Amino acid sequence: MALEPRREAFRVDTIERGFDHQRSQVINSFGDYVAASTATFQAGMLVQLDANGNIDLTTGAALGAAGSPYGWALYNKTTTLYGAVVGEYIQLNGTTATSLAHANLRTAAGAVAGVRVATDPAAGTVYTEGAGSDYTVSYANGTVTRVGGGTITDGAYVYVNYQYALTAQDLLDDGKNFWNFDDDVTIQSDKVTVAHGAGSIIYTTMFDPAATWAINGAVHAGTTAEVLRGLVTDATIGSGPVVGYCVQIPTPADPFIGIKTVI
Repeated sequence: MALEPRREAFRVDTIERGFDHQRSQVINSFGDYVAASTATFQAGMLVQLDANGNIDLTTGAALGAAGSPYGWALYNKTTTLYGAVVGEYIQLNGTTATSLAHANLRTAAGAVAGVRVATDPAAGTVYTEGAGSDYTVSYANGTVTRVGGGTITDGAYVYVNYQYALTAQDLLDDGKNFWNFDDDVTIQSDKVTVAHGAGSIIYTTMFDPAATWAINGAVHAGTTAEVLRGLVTDATIGSGPVVGYCVQIPTPADPFIGIKTVI
């Protein structure tokens, strides 16, 4: 797969998931934080300091308030990991379900959905999910179905952005850490490194797949209410604080968002 030419030499990931250690330029990345015992997060997710000073997923509260974003986790504290797909090209015929390349998609159960179907991976016309709208999704099966009477014409080709749970084989292909685990933090006595500092450049796939990005556009923290805790999203969807500005739009060739941070 072709990559963004300016940054191709820096990519070594076998699966596009989490924090890109090769390209990110971090001002502060202290490794002496302790993760909350009940916390689960994936590398590249936004985290907060809880009341005990431990690391947990941010709730997307306003900066300076309890639950506000503090930085990005550099390692995993979970065994359920997600990969990102940007611009998968499929055809929607009639009202027959069309299979995506992956099943077990990440879903947001709140005001927004976890899949973006549009005429372009990064721009274009964005269609609406729902039985009375343009398309429906089976998140478990990884299928998209055109809704008759919606604005997607029969036989149309569309681009789909989504995240999916990595399978056991994916994790084997992607490689494990030094201890042959996927959970980096628990095996290190719950110690986690957090990247932060205004002006850092973060490359991550932990973004809302339903978002639409623009260079220099504001990047917001997702909130608990939006079921986007730990993810970043755009100004249209997100009600959380601005955590940075987009310096690279996720594309089919390079599905990482680049963020110049303000935290």
